[in-house]
Amino acid sequence: MEDSPFYEQPLITPPAGRPAPRIWRDLPYREEDDPVTRLDIYRPAADPPAGGYPLLVFLHGGPLGAGRDQPWPKEWRVFQDYGRLAAEQGLAAVVINHRYVNYDWLVRAIEDVAQALKVIGASQESYGVNAARYALWAFSGAGMLLSPFLDGDIPGLRAVACFYPMLDLTHVEQAMAAYSDEELIALSPLSHVELIPRDLPLLVARGGLDKPGLNRAIDSFVMEALSRNRRLELFNLPFDGHSFDMFGESEAARSAVTDGLAFLKRHLFEDNEETSHE
Repeated sequence: MEDSPFYEQPLITPPAGRPAPRIWRDLPYREEDDPVTRLDIYRPAADPPAGGYPLLVFLHGGPLGAGRDQPWPKEWRVFQDYGRLAAEQGLAAVVINHRYVNYDWLVRAIEDVAQALKVIGASQESYGVNAARYALWAFSGAGMLLSPFLDGDIPGLRAVACFYPMLDLTHVEQAMAAYSDEELIALSPLSHVELIPRDLPLLVARGGLDKPGLNRAIDSFVMEALSRNRRLELFNLPFDGHSFDMFGESEAARSAVTDGLAFLKRHLFEDNEETSHE
């Protein structure tokens, strides 16, 4: 696969392939006829449990660049592998295409995610899923889509994971040209740590060989969260870089994927109805 395009690169720990999931592809989540704003659902083929399968929502990174001549992320092999892997673990996986094509469109991408979740919730019985019990798994630039989900008690949100995430825009030159200082702070998850509910499980995974600026923001986020006694777990991969779940070669990279999925599955099935956010 070394000579293949990146979008054909498999997940470092690919799914077994059995049992085969039930898949719904290219579901629109906006009224306008837009071939981009679509999502895929991967679900175990077995009849759903009472209330439906818990949802694991995958958020791809960005900015992707306008005028694309490449497949949109839900068509990438890595996200198809993630969807199948989650379904093999008894979860319903959702892979959302959002329109984070440049920094100007970040707010639109955040709105896309919110709209997609709304549409899934309205049709959850049709797909045998439980939109009232979901977790988010964000990758790279999708860290910037997380701010609205960190601001206090979000109904149904059971856990958040982010792999090699971007968490701060305040020093990104292209973003500084698109937003005011106040907007950059408001959009950056690093500025929202104090609002995170104390009992919301968080997982952050960083590649030690990733870009220094990106890792500085991750480190600041982790330190701030721990200083405020938030429920955070950290995976540190000292010998891996960005996209270690696709291009990593270490056992730590493989373990990060399986352990990350186990973390989210545990909290999606955790009975915390009596737990109140602080």
